[in-house]
Amino acid sequence: MRILIVDDEPLVRIGIKSAIDWKAQGVDIVGEAGDGQEALQMIAELAPDVVLLDIKMPKMDGIEVLRIIRDRGIPVHTVVLSSFDDMQYVKEALKLGAFDYFHKPDINESELTAMLQNIREQFELGSSSSTTMHKNPVHQKAQWLHDALHGQVSNLKQTRLRDGNMYVLLFMIKDYHTVLKRYTQETASILPSTVNNVVGEIIKAEREVEYLQLDDQRGVVFVSNSEHKSLLASLNRVNQLTQMISSALKRFVNIEIVFGISDWFADYEGIPAAYGQAANALSQQFYQPEQAVFYYQHMRFKQHDGKEQADEYVTQMKAALREGRADYFLELLSRWETRLEQEASLEEKEVRKIYEGLLFMMDNGDYAASDSPSEGQELERLTSFAELSAHYRDWFEERLLSRQRTEHRGYSQLTRNIIEYTEEHYAQSLSLKLFGDLFHVSPNYVSRLFKQEVGQGLFDYINELRIEKSKALLKDYRYKIYDVAEMVGFSNQAHFAIVFQKYTGVSPKQYRKEEV
Repeated sequence: MRILIVDDEPLVRIGIKSAIDWKAQGVDIVGEAGDGQEALQMIAELAPDVVLLDIKMPKMDGIEVLRIIRDRGIPVHTVVLSSFDDMQYVKEALKLGAFDYFHKPDINESELTAMLQNIREQFELGSSSSTTMHKNPVHQKAQWLHDALHGQVSNLKQTRLRDGNMYVLLFMIKDYHTVLKRYTQETASILPSTVNNVVGEIIKAEREVEYLQLDDQRGVVFVSNSEHKSLLASLNRVNQLTQMISSALKRFVNIEIVFGISDWFADYEGIPAAYGQAANALSQQFYQPEQAVFYYQHMRFKQHDGKEQADEYVTQMKAALREGRADYFLELLSRWETRLEQEASLEEKEVRKIYEGLLFMMDNGDYAASDSPSEGQELERLTSFAELSAHYRDWFEERLLSRQRTEHRGYSQLTRNIIEYTEEHYAQSLSLKLFGDLFHVSPNYVSRLFKQEVGQGLFDYINELRIEKSKALLKDYRYKIYDVAEMVGFSNQAHFAIVFQKYTGVSPKQYRKEEV
């Protein structure tokens, strides 16, 4: 069934289009008109099955439209839209052949659905009536715009776009999963059509602007400025459009959107590249979630050496996991994340892939985040880098602690107590006598048991731990090397240097230089 909406109030038209999932009802809204004259022209061009017709309109009211439809024998069914004080007009409309009427303040989903059913029953109109005879121009234009994004621009001359100072504006609904929670499962399908209707109403009065809804969350606005010779004037117009669309969606639908704006281009042929630019600009929202508009021309382009450095951190993190160096892994993770925040050198999908790969390694290949429906759904809702990194850090720390507990599970209680105490008090003076006194056993027993269960001497274990802790401190130039030695439990710098050289192969001074 094909329906034309006729009403001089834009909000009424938006309300009708958004009140019901028309596609689910087998209905195409083929157009909308703001007065009687425009309505008659569109009825002739579009051949709708049903017209929802307002009674009171400028230029030509609904009564006159009905009279012309009757006199000309136009094969269309009309449903009159009225206010409470229009009953006299409603009676006249019914005499002129109107099928039914609605009070506009009372229009709702159930009323519209019932009206459609009544029309089908009485006139045997199918869900696809007349679609083979009349190509829906709204759908046809959408196909042309979709084709243009992929390089087929031959039909764009039949749209409102013209060569000259063109832009592509890509937008997406912010926090989409949160927005959907406001709707029931039945009404959530109305949101995309509501957005489509609001944006369509905004651009309707604009010259050289077209709109294409990509999916439930994203839309593309095409803008040409053939009448503007100045790039500044063209960009100002683009900025005004983004503000108008954002404000309207916030006001009428209570949603916020984020825009990615391409650089300017001269003609239709530039649309595919500009679409890519707009997508790249919009991707920056991953790192800057508070910003609402991103311009391709303002992007900090990814430096090759910056990406190489980020990749090197990932290689080192994987090595740290293989070697079981949990603290060093978390330190590298922090440095990698800091670099990404500063340089935005990786795209969101790459970042997610790296996080999932690290988690997979951490679980020895037995688990991937995407294997868990609940965790996978949770990850989809994390739209910013800050949210994603915080979530994964919690997972990493939880798994590292679990692994540590598992590794220690085969030890005796005494050995586990010694390890826990050492990890908390490594910066203090430690001795076999201290452990014997703490746990009420002989020092010799502590030494024999630890080596038997752990596979290395207690003081080898303590020194390795102290050297590992010192590495992070050596990277901080606020501390002198002798400060670092004392902070990790060595009584003097010379002893620290000897032990550090033994376990790393370089001196503390050399290590500091190489890591900076």
